Amino acid sequence: MADPTSTTSQRTSPLSLALVSVLSALLVLGAYQIRARLSKGHPAPPAPALQSEGPEPTEAHGATPQTRPGESCDALRARYTLQCVIGATPSTVGRPVSPRASSATITPESEAKEMAEAFAWLHPPKDHLADLARLCEVRFISPEITGDQVPTVDNKDAKALALSSNERTELDQTLRQMHQSFVDSVRQAYADGATDPSQASSLSVEQMMDDIQERPSNGFDQARQRLALERAGMATPPAAAADLPPGERIFRLSAGLGDDFERRLADRLGADRAHQLRYSPLAAPWMNSFSQSGCPTPQ
Repeated sequence: MADPTSTTSQRTSPLSLALVSVLSALLVLGAYQIRARLSKGHPAPPAPALQSEGPEPTEAHGATPQTRPGESCDALRARYTLQCVIGATPSTVGRPVSPRASSATITPESEAKEMAEAFAWLHPPKDHLADLARLCEVRFISPEITGDQVPTVDNKDAKALALSSNERTELDQTLRQMHQSFVDSVRQAYADGATDPSQASSLSVEQMMDDIQERPSNGFDQARQRLALERAGMATPPAAAADLPPGERIFRLSAGLGDDFERRLADRLGADRAHQLRYSPLAAPWMNSFSQSGCPTPQ
């Protein structure tokens, strides 16, 4: 015979479980409603705004300016350039502008586009020149002849630009002649400001250039500031370059190398070919694109 106690227990167990489930659900719902009411009466604090540490980076040092909500382009430009007021920025900073491209990836269309972009970068609108003047920034697209080695045009370079034998010869000769002239000028400038001018004959071009730039009295940094102002129409060029300090003479000579290079080749090969041999990405083996920025510290 079955145990009555056991039967009763089996019948009441499902009912007990159901009651427990209902009570649990009511408790959870009540707790949720309490939290919701508290939350409605006391909203959660907003997340704190992110704060940047230190000064914002300037465009001249490689940062990409970010427009703030509601900020105009003019305000953005002023915010970034005014951080580098004349007399407040550090010494020269040189930076490459674009990597050397492989000739295999360059089409006539892409070459024309890059040439136009390079020209626009070197010759920006007048309002942007004023911005560069605030940064004491000067831009260069010049033949790479300021070191000890002269760049050469190899067969691959000549083929990429479809240079004729005569064009290749003229280009090589122009690079060699400009290099020799630049070296002679640097040696003279070094000797003019050196304690021992006789050392000029034993030093490399790079060593003399380093010495010229590091001498505070040579005017190298001041020349960058003045030339940036002149290009923006905010200053008048000096009347006689021969009377300038050695550092300023060399800086101005360096800044004019690109125009000199294009002018020489235009006389020999025509203006269009000369323009291409300066601005084309295929001319990268003998051309150099960079900028220098930074205003001199007030004495």
